[in-house]
Amino acid sequence: MIELDEIGRQIVKNKYTAAFKAMGWQVDRSWKVSSSFSEGKIDKEKLGNIEKSDYFEFSEANDTVCLSSSKWTIKKTLREKMMLNQYLLQKNIGFRDVLWPLSIVKKLTEPKCSGGLKIRIQLPEDLLIGLYKNKFKQLKIDYIFFRNQVYMKMLQQFASHRWLLTYLTGATPFEGSATRPVRSQSECYAPTITRLADQVLYHSLKDYLKSDYCKQAKLVDGVTVGSSLDTENEMLEKGIHYLEITHLDLDPFSTLGISNEIMDLLEAMAAFFIATPGIRNENLQKILKEKRQLNQQIAHKNPFAISKCQVQARQFINKLSRFVSEAGLSELENSLNKIAVLCSSPTETPSTKLLRGQGSEKIDASALRLALDIKGKNINALAGIVGKLDSNSWLVLCSAFKLGESFSIVSLPDKLIKVGDTMLEAGIQTEKNSGIMQKLWANRELSKEIVAAAGYSIPTGWIISSIAEAENVYQEVQGLLIAIKNSHLPGVCVFRVPPTRGAFLQTVKKYLTPEYPCIVEQVVVGSNYTALIVGGKVISLVERIPQNVVGDGRSSIEKLIQNKRAKRKSLQSNFEFGKFQIATLAEQGRTSKDILPRGVQLYLRYDASTGTGADYFEALTEANRSCLGKIEQLAKILKMNDGGLDVIISNIYQTPNGEDNQFVFLNAHASPCFSEHELTLLGKTQHPADYIVKNAIGLNEHTK
Repeated sequence: MIELDEIGRQIVKNKYTAAFKAMGWQVDRSWKVSSSFSEGKIDKEKLGNIEKSDYFEFSEANDTVCLSSSKWTIKKTLREKMMLNQYLLQKNIGFRDVLWPLSIVKKLTEPKCSGGLKIRIQLPEDLLIGLYKNKFKQLKIDYIFFRNQVYMKMLQQFASHRWLLTYLTGATPFEGSATRPVRSQSECYAPTITRLADQVLYHSLKDYLKSDYCKQAKLVDGVTVGSSLDTENEMLEKGIHYLEITHLDLDPFSTLGISNEIMDLLEAMAAFFIATPGIRNENLQKILKEKRQLNQQIAHKNPFAISKCQVQARQFINKLSRFVSEAGLSELENSLNKIAVLCSSPTETPSTKLLRGQGSEKIDASALRLALDIKGKNINALAGIVGKLDSNSWLVLCSAFKLGESFSIVSLPDKLIKVGDTMLEAGIQTEKNSGIMQKLWANRELSKEIVAAAGYSIPTGWIISSIAEAENVYQEVQGLLIAIKNSHLPGVCVFRVPPTRGAFLQTVKKYLTPEYPCIVEQVVVGSNYTALIVGGKVISLVERIPQNVVGDGRSSIEKLIQNKRAKRKSLQSNFEFGKFQIATLAEQGRTSKDILPRGVQLYLRYDASTGTGADYFEALTEANRSCLGKIEQLAKILKMNDGGLDVIISNIYQTPNGEDNQFVFLNAHASPCFSEHELTLLGKTQHPADYIVKNAIGLNEHTK
């Protein structure tokens, strides 16, 4: 049985052990940003475009970024948020730059780290209040004094066990031009600094804060107490609010810079230190001095050398394992078992793994490989989430991160995210959009009826609910250029040459479903556009150009397709070529082996719906204002505050005016594809997701 003190006995008696699982966490992670190319320079413009916020900061002076936890959360939620923030940071800085996986130590008057970890742990207030009411209130102890003493007890114990964290997490074996490896350069301090720390009294919060050398103690011991208040005097009056563990080395082998095992270890240590007898006051200063010396020995030692701390480490971890088992914290046991292995196998600690993996390379070369590996692992780790959340929502989350606004994923299955206080579905729909109207937009025929009733032009169309009806419709459309689609589902087939009866019936069968009818529309001459509506305004108007290649006079059509596919792949966009495209070429009397004359544009398909390999050209700044006004009026008729509208306009440079410049409504979309407005011809346009975020924040402010 593990010996418990009075607090520990009260925790067991009142079954408070479950409260440890509700401990609050915050983690600040700092990395140096480096180019993924040898001798390359980082893209400071992209980094500078990310707004400073509660969760992000960029220091241009030393090229470091910091991701911070802005709210207290439980450990599981925190790690999910850490991974999300790291992913969004990497998306915003681009593929060229990486987060350097090692803490960079620079010695001036004392060691300073560019990159590292700062961890804050907060005890559940309900636990402290429960303990106080059940026992310590009866002793006439002030609650703030009681809470301070609990945190000071933890501070003393963490300070006396810094050596264990240095042994397990040390990962800075080199500094500058040093050739002799050590376990952790960031923990190596001059004897003068440690002697100053020895003079700091840890008996009470008042003694601790009044010392002239408190900063040196925080530095050497790597742990301190903190408060949400601004000054130390206020902390004395209102109390300690959390414990802060500072300047831990980044774990170069962990995706997040800190492993699950170390976080579990810290949780187990915090619970153990609260519930078991602390260090006796008469022995406190002597023990802290001895442990500081041990910490310095471990930090300065070659990581491959056998250390006398290994026996102490194994004994302590074994005691922790027994404690968590008896306390009902069995979910921590697996991590403690893994840490016990490290205590027995010093060659598997981070510093030794770094040196072994380095081989004959310079440390920078092996660290860059680690950085690229971590970048890939982070993307893979989020693959499950990325695959479940729609691409629009990801773009909005990236923009919210860049603009420094608060954000969260609310529900993956429902495509719900939150920006500020505004809920967004599929990255765009807000509570201002009626659910009834969204159902109406999904029904192409109903939306057309409303638009037609308001005096807008729509394509001549026929509805087919059965194959029998298709025979009759074919008699009417025979000889016409037509488009065939489903009334609700995405996708369309366009015939630029009147289809044969067989081709017509086969295509109808493809788009006709038991739930929804098939629609046949006469093709309208003109350019196809998609307008992105945010807050009732057109923020982007792209011309949709069907999948095509342009000849250079030398390359075969097949080679042109390969070149364009490679370019699209770099932009994470598809450019398919299969039976459909081969048939389209055959209609035009061509094969994939033909050489296409220079400047000739050849269509591989005639429709430009989402996912068909179409090109998009941003035309917002070129469009006549009356065209945009007509689109915005159309959105009002459909009661669309946010969404997308497909229209045909003969000439966007002129005012739409009947037959002279046709304006024809095609479709309405509750969730238009943002990437069509993001990746356009002639380079990137404005980021539509930025407008979404600003609109969402505007909605927040409007409702306050």
